[in-house]
Amino acid sequence: MEYALIIVLVLVVATLAFVLMVIKRKTKSKVEDSLRFKGIVPKVSSSGEIIIPINQLPATVTIDNNKLFEITDSTVIARISDTIPGAAQTIAKTVANKALKNVELFKMDIPSSALAKSKEVKGAFRAFSRSKNEIRKNANLVKIDPTKVSKASAMANGVANVINVGSLVVGQYYMAEINSKIEAISRNIDKISEFQDREFKSRIFALIARVREISTFSAEILENDELRNRKLQTLDNLKGEGTQLLQQVNQKIDDTIKKNQKPDYKEYQGNVDSFCVLIEYQNILMSVLEENSKLTYLLEKGERTNEFCYSMFYTYLEQSNKVRTALDEWHQQQVGFLGIDIDKNRKNKTGVEGFFAAIPGLFDDKWKYKELTTGLGQKINAQKTTNQLMIGNPVDLYDNDVQIIIKDGKYFYLTGEENEH
Repeated sequence: MEYALIIVLVLVVATLAFVLMVIKRKTKSKVEDSLRFKGIVPKVSSSGEIIIPINQLPATVTIDNNKLFEITDSTVIARISDTIPGAAQTIAKTVANKALKNVELFKMDIPSSALAKSKEVKGAFRAFSRSKNEIRKNANLVKIDPTKVSKASAMANGVANVINVGSLVVGQYYMAEINSKIEAISRNIDKISEFQDREFKSRIFALIARVREISTFSAEILENDELRNRKLQTLDNLKGEGTQLLQQVNQKIDDTIKKNQKPDYKEYQGNVDSFCVLIEYQNILMSVLEENSKLTYLLEKGERTNEFCYSMFYTYLEQSNKVRTALDEWHQQQVGFLGIDIDKNRKNKTGVEGFFAAIPGLFDDKWKYKELTTGLGQKINAQKTTNQLMIGNPVDLYDNDVQIIIKDGKYFYLTGEENEH
């Protein structure tokens, strides 16, 4: 009896060992597949560590320095060195070789993915990658309890760490780009004359300053979900303020058009000057709203689509362009009514002036016209439909692999067309 019980126990233990071995192999295979389908052939160590290959580029390969963005944030550098075995040693090697005037380039591809909360596993995240309108691959990533680390969970954690490094690199580059654009917007508004009251202008200044504050890169924000969600809420509030200000501008343009259907020449000039300021404010507010949408997408870390993050922007882009179309139609009507020829920078003489010009005008056309006020023609053209607000297709930043170049002891993010597969 005891002999039979021992046999049963041995069989149970053997069965459990076999099941655990199968699970381990399947988990490792899935992790490798989730990286391999991105065009990267990773290695998974026996301890579950994800190894990103670091490849030396041939000496014949040259990379445009304008495509290289230096990774300077100390936290991001530390994450790269800690997550990718061999990165720190490669950095040291390039420094030594530079002293010997032997320039070497190394490249590593970090697979990028979007993270979303998993419905299948409680407390987990789902890593996936989109292919236009479909999700191609996915896997559940669970936060690791250090007291219960297994090889399988270590691999999942390794993938999460790699993804985090990629998002930090992308975040530093694009937030620096957004910050630069916000700074330029701030300089532009400073050049604009007062718009009715200083309060309106100061509200736009405050809006720009607050968006710019969030655009200042912080690894802590991207790595801390609580901080990240607070910033997302702030961006949502700022989006509301921005659209309210934009609505006021668009409404002012629309009201001015409706109230000035047949202005005289002097009134028309005054309206054109007012529209110059309003159009510039419209440009600025739409630019801020666009950068707000980009920031939202970055801080969402791929959990929300570009379509979702830009939805409010597209709504107001359409509204603002409708206002510009109405303004163009109004200009065409007034130009015809007032006898203005923009191409020849002149207008018909009217009233008493036109009466006395009638007879000499029979012999020379120049007597029938007078030059437009300086700059009026250019201002009218700037407000035509051809100057519609436009935007290129937003890039799904987290769907692309992150390519890092190691050169002269530094990490560089490879940007632009060269960073495509």
